[in-house]
Amino acid sequence: MLNIVKIKCLLKEFLANQSAAVTVDFVVLTAGIVLLGAIATTILAPKVTVFVSAITL
Repeated sequence: MLNIVKIKCLLKEFLANQSAAVTVDFVVLTAGIVLLGAIATTILAPKVTVFVSAITL
């Protein structure tokens, strides 16, 4: 019975700990920005190539 109480206490303390929450937020935010950049590059690269090839000097 004592082990269950100790585990509950440790679990409650672990869930209340917010020290790494900011790091996780920044990792998720950075991954989202990189994903948006990759999507934009995939969509815009063919269109830019067509417009650039049409330029005559």
